[in-house]
Amino acid sequence: MNRTHTSIYSLNKNLSTFNILDSLSVEVHVKENPYDLPLDYLFGMAARKNKKRGFLFVSKLLGKHIPVAPVTSLLSGALLGIRLIEELFKQQVPKRDEIIEALLTGKGEKDLYQELMRRPFVLPEETLFIGFAETATSLGQSVFDLFDNAAYIHTTRENVQGLESVIKFEEEHSHATAQSCFGKEELFKKSGPIVLVDDEITTGKTAINIIEAIHREYPRDEYVVVSLLDWRSEQDKKRYYELEQRLGITVKTVTLLAGEITVEGTPVEEEGIYEYSRPSEPIRALVEKIHLNQFNQFKRMEDLELSSVTSNGAINHVPYSAMTGRFNGVTSDDRTDINYYARNVGEELGKSRSGGRALCLGTGEFMYLPMKIASFMGENIYFQSTTRSPIHRVDQEGYAVRSGFSFPCPDDDRVTNYFYNIEYGSYEDIYLCIERNVADEQLSSLLEALQEVGAKRIFVVIMNEGDMFNDGQKQLSANAYGKLPG
Repeated sequence: MNRTHTSIYSLNKNLSTFNILDSLSVEVHVKENPYDLPLDYLFGMAARKNKKRGFLFVSKLLGKHIPVAPVTSLLSGALLGIRLIEELFKQQVPKRDEIIEALLTGKGEKDLYQELMRRPFVLPEETLFIGFAETATSLGQSVFDLFDNAAYIHTTRENVQGLESVIKFEEEHSHATAQSCFGKEELFKKSGPIVLVDDEITTGKTAINIIEAIHREYPRDEYVVVSLLDWRSEQDKKRYYELEQRLGITVKTVTLLAGEITVEGTPVEEEGIYEYSRPSEPIRALVEKIHLNQFNQFKRMEDLELSSVTSNGAINHVPYSAMTGRFNGVTSDDRTDINYYARNVGEELGKSRSGGRALCLGTGEFMYLPMKIASFMGENIYFQSTTRSPIHRVDQEGYAVRSGFSFPCPDDDRVTNYFYNIEYGSYEDIYLCIERNVADEQLSSLLEALQEVGAKRIFVVIMNEGDMFNDGQKQLSANAYGKLPG
């Protein structure tokens, strides 16, 4: 698939202005673009429902708000890892230019990605990679995948019983600011560098907050902040320098695109009239559950027997997957097992496809594993995820979020979640990927929203089912979600 990259906003190569709904103007002055990547390949722009920051760079690589071929997202994370190798170790990675060309054209990505995975870069010191929830959970693990002698964990907004967060910090510009990190303390006690991975650095305050939180308990000499985009001003960069001087550390930065932004205007406070474009009587999809526990012939890492607590005090005892790195973390030694499991499950799930265009939809922080599985499900499949991020929906050419639905989060009904940019009739099959089983009624709002998008079949793919469901409940009933396929 050839990809074109055009932007009606570009003034010149290094200066672009984005007009967001005639309310905000964001001027982007590019200062560093080492791989000469087009801006409109990396992101689009949208208005965000957040008074602290009323705009959003909507990534076209992450697989969060915009659907993307799963291997594209995985390979873009690897490219960020390549940039880290070049910047920190001054080494050239073979076929780097071929990888960039494959990303820009969509040709040859799978072969190049698998070749990279077979030859990870061996780090001179054991290094801990930390991805930021929720948007960069998959990106962080995709960067980590490129390395040996490494471990990975991601932060979380989950409230887990019986565990104390190793560190706590604030993501100040977010709509949900508090984050925790439940990794094994042993991962932090080692003296090697820590690499923080986020999709975008705006002011750098989140990175400073987490570095300070880590350094209070687990001091070390070096930290690296890695991101797809870096918009820090000179004043923001000065804060990094001051942090280095105050703590006696080194903070290095690595990015695919760096520059400064200037914002004029006021945030869009009220969403205008929005109506999803669909027929008056949309197709009602056939719905089926698939429990991945049935693939017990494929070795998998032991699930984590942890319980979570929702905002209203409800407890979910269904185990978490150990393959996401959220809690104990994963190491370079686990990469082969995770890839083996994802490949085999992906190939099995691929057999259920109707043959048309398909979407794999991750949920919240649960992104990397379903994305990895989706990358083995065949051609013409796309990936994206539900999100906590409230964004204005406007069906307008050039605007990055043209459709969307809101629904209560299946894991916590007091938290509103969203999915965006699924146009009516875009997919024959949708695979909704859930990490932990929940009661049918907790999924009903999300499934009802998905019934609006004109898919013919919806598969609810559940990673862990736990003990809350007996054998008689493992298949959906027709009364719960509609007629099952024969």
